[in-house]
Amino acid sequence: MLEELRQVLLQVNSKVFYAANEYDNDSVTEPPFIIYQETTKRAGLFNDNKPAFYVSDIQITLVTKKKDPDLEHVLESTLLQNDYTFEVLSEYRNPDGSINRVYEIRLEEYINAKQ
Repeated sequence: MLEELRQVLLQVNSKVFYAANEYDNDSVTEPPFIIYQETTKRAGLFNDNKPAFYVSDIQITLVTKKKDPDLEHVLESTLLQNDYTFEVLSEYRNPDGSINRVYEIRLEEYINAKQ
């Protein structure tokens, strides 16, 4: 599930990290780059006291040196072309002037049920 999403994000940018902003590390990664992480995972429905599926919220953050509508469009189009419906949660400027644009997608993982 997350590896499939990572492969989609790699179509947008070659620098994709899970849950860690490498830009804040000693080994600086220059923007643009993408960070993604699972922020919640909840059972969506129960069958015979077992979860039938889980719903995960995934946060995707696009970090750019300055506002980049073209790259935002590429990311959004790529997500939609791969059947990931997104919401934009926020956009803010970092102390160094770079921009974080934060997206959220919802994924369902079926455990004990048929899709």
